[in-house]
Amino acid sequence: MHRFTELRSRQGIATLVGYDFDSSFENLAKRREVDSFIVSTEDGFSPLGANRSFLSSDLGIPENDISQLADWNRFENPMVSLVVLQSRKKNSLLHGVVLAASESSESYKRFAEPRYGHPYRDFYYNVTYEAIAYASANWKAQRLALSHLSGSGTFHEDIATCNAEALAHYCDITPSAKIESFMFVGCCISQKHLAGIARLNAEAKTGQHHPISTNVVNHGGYDLVHLEWGHDALRSTLRSTGRLTAPA
Repeated sequence: MHRFTELRSRQGIATLVGYDFDSSFENLAKRREVDSFIVSTEDGFSPLGANRSFLSSDLGIPENDISQLADWNRFENPMVSLVVLQSRKKNSLLHGVVLAASESSESYKRFAEPRYGHPYRDFYYNVTYEAIAYASANWKAQRLALSHLSGSGTFHEDIATCNAEALAHYCDITPSAKIESFMFVGCCISQKHLAGIARLNAEAKTGQHHPISTNVVNHGGYDLVHLEWGHDALRSTLRSTGRLTAPA
């Protein structure tokens, strides 16, 4: 991992923020540089598509399950959700993977014009914060990796800043967390996109996290974490139309 900066919590605990856009994710895992992965649900020529076979083998989860869950969360699910793939193998390199909603997800359309609009900061912040919180609370994750949560080729500096701000706020209010490192990996991100992160140590001292509503539902052995902030009307509509359903 290439070191970029260090975020320091209010309790003085430091988390290294870095990147590796060249190494394969499998090699990063084998070198014990990552133990948990937050990845966009984009499949095909993407970080998920490139690593699906390794993730399936390491976690003991059928590759078809990973594809189906990712496609459901991207194309069918109208809610902002995380799909959690917890390892089924005792000696796996990874604790698990979070398939995160992203710019190309159906759920992003109501927040901003996908691909062409300015990044909707609340979306990226909340998705990242809750993914970190799940991995930390349930897996005691220490070395997190994150892929781009934008569409392919449309990553923006503001998204990286939101990712890091979520990390800083989580560490501020969760002193028991032992997150040693947070690494940006995969395609579509470059070092220049990380420029805004260096300012967060000063800004995080005045900013604070605003909790949102989360609902964890287990479906077929996988946790689905549904996120909601100020969209009660939409949720009611989804219930009435029957669209608030898990993948078959």
